[in-house]
Amino acid sequence: MLYLFKYIKCFLLFLLAGAIASCGFVPMYSSNNNLSSESVLNSLQQIDVRPIADRRGRILRNQIREKINPRGVYGAKYDLQVILASRSQDLGVRKDSTTSRSNLILTANVVLWDGTKRLLRDRVRATVSYNILDQQYATIASERNAESRALTQISEQIRTLLAVYFKRLSEAR
Repeated sequence: MLYLFKYIKCFLLFLLAGAIASCGFVPMYSSNNNLSSESVLNSLQQIDVRPIADRRGRILRNQIREKINPRGVYGAKYDLQVILASRSQDLGVRKDSTTSRSNLILTANVVLWDGTKRLLRDRVRATVSYNILDQQYATIASERNAESRALTQISEQIRTLLAVYFKRLSEAR
């Protein structure tokens, strides 16, 4: 009887593996994904990221450039415009009415241009928390760390947004 259960388990395992393999799932960055993966990478390398205002904007621009075209722009065909907005939201309040925890909310409005034609318009957002401590330096360090985490999240979301756009565009052709 135990052997029968083992055979049934093996059969179901192979059946499940076959179903997963035939469902059409293909990783976006797969190396054996025909030419569409190359097409996506080539398209990402043709994006010039326009300057973004403020210190956070410069950091975000550098992160985006490192993620989508680390070797530099080759024949910029597209322009990426990003407008970054931030706000803080107080969360924890102590007995003396001072804040002990805060959220940093960064929102980036993203527009991809091909000359004068707008190809993609979207908004990405990251929310991170940080502690507000009694020591001013510790609070500043905590806030800078939160800012860094939020900018990294935003840059990764933008990279994914652009990759999905170009992946769908290459599949439509």
